[in-house]
Amino acid sequence: MSLLAYLRARSLKDGFGRGRRGWFAIGVVVWGARLLRRLAGRRPQNLSTETLKPGQSVTVSALEPSRSSKRRREGRRR
Repeated sequence: MSLLAYLRARSLKDGFGRGRRGWFAIGVVVWGARLLRRLAGRRPQNLSTETLKPGQSVTVSALEPSRSSKRRREGRRR
């Protein structure tokens, strides 16, 4: 169990359930941060929608990034 999962569970039990103010405050922070992460998270983006007729097929492929773009990403990490 991760630290954040422990804090969320404990804040529900002690803060909301038993009314302990310290755990309630921790719960507000931990659950608020989780809510913000979910609201601000990336959503899947549809690039194209097509209707296929019987007998048609779809091929999905991924292209390797060019070497120059890979170098740029590595340069940003340093």
